[in-house]
Amino acid sequence: CESLTSVTIPNSVTSIGENAFHGCESLTSVTIPNSVTSIGENAFHGCESLTSVTIPNSVTSIGENAFHGCESLTSVTIPNSVTSIGDGAFSGCKNLKSVRIPKSVTSIGDSAFGDCFSLTSVTIPDGVTSIGYRAFAGCSSLTSVTIPNSVTSIGKEAFNGCTSLTSVTIPDSVTSIGDSAFWWCDSLTSVTIPDSVTSIGEDAFRGCGSLTSVTIPDSVTSIGKYAFNDCSKDLVIYGKAGSEAERYAKKNWMKFQVE
Repeated sequence: CESLTSVTIPNSVTSIGENAFHGCESLTSVTIPNSVTSIGENAFHGCESLTSVTIPNSVTSIGENAFHGCESLTSVTIPNSVTSIGDGAFSGCKNLKSVRIPKSVTSIGDSAFGDCFSLTSVTIPDGVTSIGYRAFAGCSSLTSVTIPNSVTSIGKEAFNGCTSLTSVTIPDSVTSIGDSAFWWCDSLTSVTIPDSVTSIGEDAFRGCGSLTSVTIPDSVTSIGKYAFNDCSKDLVIYGKAGSEAERYAKKNWMKFQVE
């Protein structure tokens, strides 16, 4: 329905099915009533003229790719009723500047906000336990992110290509940092890795050209290949003598200092 510009969904509707408005590229506005509890996969996929959307408090789940490619979407309000944000739900919303993720959300799906180029900041609520694969990858305007203590794992490529990200504090609930999690975050100047982390994946901080120092705790027993390659030439790795950090630094001809 390429010429459809607006739609009002009546209160009798309880769910918006898969692909319901997929490809309605002229759709600029939509009113979702309080009767709707779920928004299906690809429901508004490719609605590139949609500028804003308010999701009512009745909705508990946002399906995979539900708003994928809604290029004109600048803001979205996700209510406290939502518990999960599906894979790719807002991926490719390149003009999305702000998003509020409520405390009710426990999981952020793979590529949920991938390639949201205009997103400048995001606060991940305490209920979230995992940040999915490429969840915020390519968010090149993202300057800051708060990761709560509820998160136990940071997925592969979760913040890959967040070129404006300057600092990140990883809470002491996290046990693993996935492959390429912060690859090409070339504005990253500082990172805090807590004692809870036992493994740092391959390419995890590769290409962080502004990173000059990092302290790797003794709890880390595994550091993947190229985890800190292509960082600043002045990068110094700090750690305990005889630790995995020292072994990694020496193997990769990097500067190492005992903390």
